[in-house]
Amino acid sequence: MTLSKAYKSLILTVMLMMTTIILYAFEVSKLGLRWGMIGFVVTTILSIFTVILSIHETKHQRDVKTNHFILKYRFEILDWFSFLALSMMVIFTIFMFFVLPSDVKHSSMMPTFKEGDRILIYHFNYEPEVGDIVIVKITQDAYPIVPLSMFYERDAFGNILRVQNEIFFVKRIYAKSGDLVEFVNYNFQTERYEIRINGIVVLAATGEPYYVYQNQKEIMEQSLEQHILKENLFFAFGDNANGYLHYPASYDSRSFGAIRSEDLVGKAIFKLWPFGGVS
Repeated sequence: MTLSKAYKSLILTVMLMMTTIILYAFEVSKLGLRWGMIGFVVTTILSIFTVILSIHETKHQRDVKTNHFILKYRFEILDWFSFLALSMMVIFTIFMFFVLPSDVKHSSMMPTFKEGDRILIYHFNYEPEVGDIVIVKITQDAYPIVPLSMFYERDAFGNILRVQNEIFFVKRIYAKSGDLVEFVNYNFQTERYEIRINGIVVLAATGEPYYVYQNQKEIMEQSLEQHILKENLFFAFGDNANGYLHYPASYDSRSFGAIRSEDLVGKAIFKLWPFGGVS
């Protein structure tokens, strides 16, 4: 690594540090990826260390009278380490504040998403809109109705490894604050209602209505005032409305209530595996 390249790497490192600090200060993402920040700090330290070592070696060049690989190719090695550290800093910044790849772990969005699908999440200054497929952050304090068992992390044999502080659901937004939400078409045989939002009975991706039982209706009504959804709240449901194939129906706003705007951390914008768009 030449002295000029070392100083350029140092400038890029400082610029990335400042950019990340500014983005973090303005809270442009609701995700709060702790592992991303740890990774960024580690790669920043590696980048600075590599640059300083490169500058020192360049200013104090000496003849290497040995065939030792590291000493012989020290400048090339430092060059690669600097490039790798800078690249990782950029990747961590993108993941922390812009887009993030993630796995789908449940069947609630079938047939749109299947378990094991890989999606790309956009979360930079995200403002939720009706129709978005969103990532919902669920905590026990914010959503006490959600069973504790859903926060268990288990191994392949079903043994509990730990209790997670937060979990994430993938759902589709159907109602936002100010929308008129009604429960209609009660069926006395099945004892179920259908959901009508702004005068239209909502249908899932499968073409069927979202059915609501009396206890679910009461849960949802806690977020309504004269059938109007209260401020900063959303109703979001899974595309697997009432059970798809042998998979159970989506666990969503029908069961745990409205979602707070601050818990809608991003939206799915692309499917990485299998490759394709999101609708």
